[in-house]
Amino acid sequence: MNSQTSEQKNILNGLGWWNVYFIIKIALFLKGDISFHAIENFAFISFLLLPISLKWLSITRTFISIPVGLWLLHFDSYLPPLDRLWSQIEQLMQFELSYLIELAGRFISLTTLLTIFTLSAAYYLLNKYIRVTVLVLISLIYISVPQSIITTPNINNTPSLLAQQQTTDQNEKEKHPLQISEVNDDVLNDFRNNFFADEAKRVTNFNNNTQSDAPFDLLFLSICSVAWDDIKLVGLQNHPIFDDFDIMFDNFNSATSYSGPAVIRLLRANCGQEEHSQLFDDAASNQCYLFENLADLGFQENLLMNHDGVFDSFLSLIKKDGKIETNLMPQEGLTPYQKGFDGASIFRDKDVLDRWWQERIENDSGQVVALYNTISLHDGNRIINNNASTSLISYKRRLNNLLDDLYSFFNELKASERNIVVMLVPEHGAGMRGDKMQISGMREIPAPSITHVPVGLKVFGKNIERTGKNVHITAPSSYLAISSLVSNILDQNIYELATFDPEKLVINLPETSVVAENSGTTVMDINNKHYISLDGNTWSEYPTN
Repeated sequence: MNSQTSEQKNILNGLGWWNVYFIIKIALFLKGDISFHAIENFAFISFLLLPISLKWLSITRTFISIPVGLWLLHFDSYLPPLDRLWSQIEQLMQFELSYLIELAGRFISLTTLLTIFTLSAAYYLLNKYIRVTVLVLISLIYISVPQSIITTPNINNTPSLLAQQQTTDQNEKEKHPLQISEVNDDVLNDFRNNFFADEAKRVTNFNNNTQSDAPFDLLFLSICSVAWDDIKLVGLQNHPIFDDFDIMFDNFNSATSYSGPAVIRLLRANCGQEEHSQLFDDAASNQCYLFENLADLGFQENLLMNHDGVFDSFLSLIKKDGKIETNLMPQEGLTPYQKGFDGASIFRDKDVLDRWWQERIENDSGQVVALYNTISLHDGNRIINNNASTSLISYKRRLNNLLDDLYSFFNELKASERNIVVMLVPEHGAGMRGDKMQISGMREIPAPSITHVPVGLKVFGKNIERTGKNVHITAPSSYLAISSLVSNILDQNIYELATFDPEKLVINLPETSVVAENSGTTVMDINNKHYISLDGNTWSEYPTN
């Protein structure tokens, strides 16, 4: 009799403290922060409610349930698959402990802990008077029913009309978005495959017969971790440097959210967009390499950075796969301005650029094409002797300092009256806002808020004058437009003519559909909506905040 009473009591206890787990899930689902896989969750509930009279079996179930519950919570979330996160473990081990603690705090904040405590206390008190498990089960059934009726985020396998990409008149600068009717997995896979097949045929040819009596330099500013979304988030979209550019790309896609691949894409800008896996092999043709082709026209290569390039073998990677033959400009004597996420020294942007510019003036020979890479905005960096508690808090100050440094450097270039063309080409954004799939600062997925970056061109020189206003290019663009713009500058001999018209420089610049990739992940813009594939075959609409 006592044994039967004990078993009945065990059944009546229901889910016990797992009620708090499911209440949290219900709240997150109603907020739209997670999805809810009904079959998997109710299978888990059945396992938890299975009557067990033996104490050792009950303890065993508890030990099994905890990892299963954590896995199921991740499965219901929009976060990247665990294998993607695990693949980054080697890099994570190089982060400083303080940065790892900061990252952990973004996953589990003090507010989250207080919420869990409050729910636990409420459950403890209410469970004495009402059957909480019954209410939880009713709520779970309620949120599950719509999932089997309403269309899920996955794209339906419905017939599709032929995808048609409309052309854009570059002179009018009007954006005509790609239109696809009744999208599905097959259509999106075909579009992606056709996109890369078409991109493989595109190339920018520099005119080797171009001669100029007025030589000039080219400087590419490669900035890590800044996108339009980051700039707007911290309220710096009205910084005067953005009005200083002669040409601005308003809809530029960096095509990746990682530094190495982004710089390789820039250094291979003479050819159409490659698949992510192709970036680490030789390009299809030597014609693809931007710096190598400029070297053939008489430009000497320069390479400068405000870091050592050791993390993730960044320096060796861009030299090998981007075909930069020159050595990194020495950094001895520079004073560290920041401490990097991996503990390495980071130097002030203005200090590095000033050193290069002074050396360039003193060694006034021929033409130079230079690449400057800065990681001043990388997540996890801290300004030395600054009281900001986290890198998130310091981001606005670091971005403002960087923009001020560049603006001051621009004024220095103007004062020098030397001929130089500067192009701002950020690698990717910082993801400061975060979204349902990624916490703030995470860049595993090339989300649109991360790949939509500010790209601009500025022409400097004593005797050169711009005719007309600055130009904004609203059509979807990527790296091929950069090499085409450089080609137009060379062909039009702007410094020899001592005048240039931005409208003429951007004539016939190629458009590129918005397709972004990291290893195993693709994000595409279709009909002004973004779709993501994590396995290369199936697609879902990218969750918005």
